[in-house]
Parts: sequence; structure tokens; C-alpha cells
Amino acid sequence: MSKHRKMEKRLVEKKERCMSRQECTMAVGIFVAVVLVVATIFSMNRRFCPGLLPGFTFPTDGDMLDYLLDLSLIQKKDGLLVSWYHSANNKSEMEKGLKSDAMVLEADVNIEGYNTDGQTSIPIMAHPPDIYSDNTLQEWLDAVLKSNKGIKLDFKTIESVGPSLDILKKKALESGINRPVWLNADILHGPNVPGFIEVVNATSFLNLIQEKFPNATISPGWQVLYVSLLPNKTYTRAMVEDMYELLKNVTQKVTFPIRAVMGKNAWPHFKWLLEQSPSYSLTLWQEKDDPVTVEDLLFIRDNSQPDQIYYDIYDPVLSAFKEVAFQPNRSRRFYSGGNLIDYFKPRNSDGMYIQWHSIDNRITLMTLLKEGDSGMIVVPVGETQSNPGVPTVDGSDVDFQLQECLDLILVSPKPWGIYLKIKSQELLSPSLALLKHLNERKFLYNPTWINMDVSYGRFATPGYIGGDQFIKEINKVFPYVTIAPSWPKELLVQGYTKPLVEDMMSLCKGLWQEVSYQLQAVPLGKSLLAIQMLQQSSPRHSLTVEHQLEQGSYMTGYKGLILVRGRNTDKVFYNLHKFYSNNFARDVFTS
Repeated sequence: MSKHRKMEKRLVEKKERCMSRQECTMAVGIFVAVVLVVATIFSMNRRFCPGLLPGFTFPTDGDMLDYLLDLSLIQKKDGLLVSWYHSANNKSEMEKGLKSDAMVLEADVNIEGYNTDGQTSIPIMAHPPDIYSDNTLQEWLDAVLKSNKGIKLDFKTIESVGPSLDILKKKALESGINRPVWLNADILHGPNVPGFIEVVNATSFLNLIQEKFPNATISPGWQVLYVSLLPNKTYTRAMVEDMYELLKNVTQKVTFPIRAVMGKNAWPHFKWLLEQSPSYSLTLWQEKDDPVTVEDLLFIRDNSQPDQIYYDIYDPVLSAFKEVAFQPNRSRRFYSGGNLIDYFKPRNSDGMYIQWHSIDNRITLMTLLKEGDSGMIVVPVGETQSNPGVPTVDGSDVDFQLQECLDLILVSPKPWGIYLKIKSQELLSPSLALLKHLNERKFLYNPTWINMDVSYGRFATPGYIGGDQFIKEINKVFPYVTIAPSWPKELLVQGYTKPLVEDMMSLCKGLWQEVSYQLQAVPLGKSLLAIQMLQQSSPRHSLTVEHQLEQGSYMTGYKGLILVRGRNTDKVFYNLHKFYSNNFARDVFTS
């Protein structure tokens, strides 16, 4: 073969190889494009139509946050990330809701022709006073189940509950619902609502759920009326306890709807409610004209876990709230009656790592605030001859009023707790009034304890405030504190005897606040039985052991200190002189 023909052959082969590479590249490009299209369609289906995805299942009693996580609509279990569409009742509003970005549709269920001669047993989507609708529950479900929206049904009458649950049960058996279903009704009277106002019968509502459609989240609420002339009127402890009594034995998840504008002032009660079961959550809701504030929402968020609270709140408040809530390293709005472990977050949740500091004048306080890192600040509260009845830092050479002292503590960026050691009963009410004022101005976001030596029962002693009067005054003026009672010191010669302990526990039984019994280390060393009794009194009760220079040497108090180290280290705190604190830490952690 000539050289010319060989060269032509090589050029042809090279051209064929080049074309082959181009075709391969084109094929890869087409493949990638197809993959992207399929992925986009898949993603859109996940966003809008999970029920159409083969094999997608989710239990109707499952957690709403888990469901939204499965759909990649949220990235973490946080109720603030959930979005809502309200009153998706008639077909027009339902369609708007389905086309919206809302993750959960809320709709009202009534019975057709309710309370008229034409009343039927057909559940319709209508909010009273409407008793007719162009949308039945059956039609509503048929449309909503083609989307990925979570479902919350608000029952306005007990007559609508049974037929609705029958429809849900049939739908679940025939085609599947595959998303969480929340069943809501107002079953108790709440703030500002008189007893003659009709609510959904609590017993019938709960029994029907258990009988007909138990695989759901129960959302039992209070009928509530907000009155702007009574802005501090809120849910009472009795209202919350009555609700708990109704729900304490159910096995389903429960989310309690709370009117957001009333949430902060009743927070201690709702905090207690959340502590009763890991299956409990709250759903904060708002009427459009309710004066809900970002500050109050931040307070609730900062004193709960992200997966415990849902926020069914309108814009612009919701957007402003989210903007602040998700800011990193923002200051926390802590509940003044909250737990020290939750506030300071010491290593291993051990109360021993929380430091205690005593001050007696402006100089010692300013030095502590500048050089210290954190801890409880013990403030002795007395009065001066020049200002009788005005709470003052006791022991100060010059007039150092409690108000100035607290102002200095509260403007510090460091985490400080406040311990008011009040000397006389005449100073209790004005001290509490000062705390109330600071709280109303939204300045008091530090754990705050109130201590007095009290007289009660078998340790009744002249010259001391009665224990019941001490508690009554706290609950009357400013109840959002930790109650920290102590015994008259002259009664402790024999230690903390059984009668002393029994009567103090009787005094504090049933209190909704955190309680910390104040104990001195030296007499405590004679009182093993007392320690056992007090530590078993209530999960909301703790012990605080004090030992200062004037109470004896380190070794005289050592037995009492070591006796309480046996268990529940998150329920024991140590108000010790810094020398004793260092010695005790050395002995505990090096032994």
C-alpha cells in the first residue's frame, strides 16, 4: 500500500474515533439532562403530591415534624418551621390553601343544617355561624389527599365528630391517608368565658376518638375570649390541671392549642404541662387582631424545646419573630422561675459546678460583675433608718437600694442568677413588687429565688414570718420565682429532725413553682433521714446547702456536704464560701 493511501486510512480512522467521542459526549449529556428532569419531577412530586409516590406511607398518628422531615420540607424538628393555612373550608379557600406553600391545612367541621329542622348527619366544612357549605368533609378529603398537606380538623359541635371519624376511618382503610391527622375541639372553658357558653363535650369527644379513629393526634383546647381591658387575664393553674386530668391516660400524641397573646403570663403552668409527658406539645394560635408580640414569643421559645411548640401566627409578627429567633448567639429570655440547671447548663448537669457569690455593697457587686464569670448572686435585703420600708442591700456602708443593685445585675451580659435573702416580712412585698415591675418592663430574664426563714407547724417560732403568709404574698405579688424557704436557725441544734422536715414538706406540697429547701451544712450532718425525705418530696424540689465562714470551719460542715452528694446531683446546689467551695470540689473530684 502506498504511503498516500496509508495516510488517508489513518485520517479516516481518526475521524471515526472523533465522531465516536462526540456521540458518546452527546449521549452522556442527554442522560444527565434526563436525570435532572426526572429528579426535578420527583422533587416536585415530593413537594406537592407525596400520596402519588409509590410506596409512600405515613401513620395518621405520626409526628407532624417527622412527616415534614420525611418530605424534606423542613431540615430539623422545629415547630417554628411549620407553616399553616387557616379556614380552608369552602372550595375556593381550600383550593387557595392547596396551591399555597403552607404545610398544614386547618379547616372547621360542622354538621349540615346544625340546630335547624333541616339538620343532617353530613359533616361539612364551615365555621359557625355558617351551617351550610359547598364543601363536605368527604369532598375536602378527596381533594386534600392528592396533595402533601398535613391535616388539622377543628370540630365545632359534638354532633359532627362521630360521622367525621367514620369518614376518616373508611378513607384510611380504602385508600390510605398517609399523613398526620390532628383532631381539635374546645372542650373546656378558658379565660374570660362564662360557664353557660357551650363547648364540645370533653368526655364524648375523647371517647369517640378512642372508639372510631384512635390513630390521630388529639388537640384539646379551651374556649377563650381575649379582652383588651383585661390584658393580664390568662389561663389559670386550675384550668391546666383540669385539662391534664382529662388527657393523662390517653396514649396518643397531644398538642394543646394556646391563644398566643395569653401564653407568656401562664407559662409556668404550660411548662408544667409539657413536663408531664414527652408526647405533649403546644400550638400557639392567634386571632388576627390579637396584640401578640415578638418578645413574648421569644420568651416561650427560649423556655421550651424547638419540637415542643408550633406557631400558628400571622404575619408580620411571624416573620419578625423568625428573623430574631434564628439569630445565632442572641440573648435568651429566660423564665425567672426556671430551673438553675437549664439556665447555667453546668457540666454533667451537676449543681456543684454552679458558683455562688455573696455581696454586701456596691463595690463588691461591681467587682464581681467585672471579674466573675457567672453564678448565683446572694443579695441580703434589709432597710436603713433613713429609708424605712425601702429594700436595701443589707450591710452596705452607704444607701445601696435593691433597685439599683438589680439594675446593675440585669444589664450585665454575663449569666447571673438572683437570690434575695429577705430579712423581715415588711420587706417581702416591696421586694416582690420591684421584681414584678422589672418583669413587666421585660428586663427580668434571670433565675430569681426568694428566701426567708419561716415559721410553720411544729417549727412555729415568734419573730418569723408565717410560712403560709410567705407563700401567699409571693403568689399575690409576683409568683414567677423559685421559693426557697429555710428554718429558724435556733431550732437546728438537733439537726433537721423529722417533725421539722415533715411540716416544711407539708407547707410546700402542691406549689406549682420550683422549690429549693435551704439547709445549713453543720446541722445537716446529723440528718441523713431528712436528706432522704426531702430528696424524695417532689421532682420540682431541690436542696441548697449553705456553709459560710461564720458557720464554722470547712471540716465542721463537711459531713453535711458529702451526705447530699449521693444522688440527684442536678437537684443539689452548694451556697459555699469560695474557700470551702474549692476544698469541697477538690475532695469530691479527687477522691
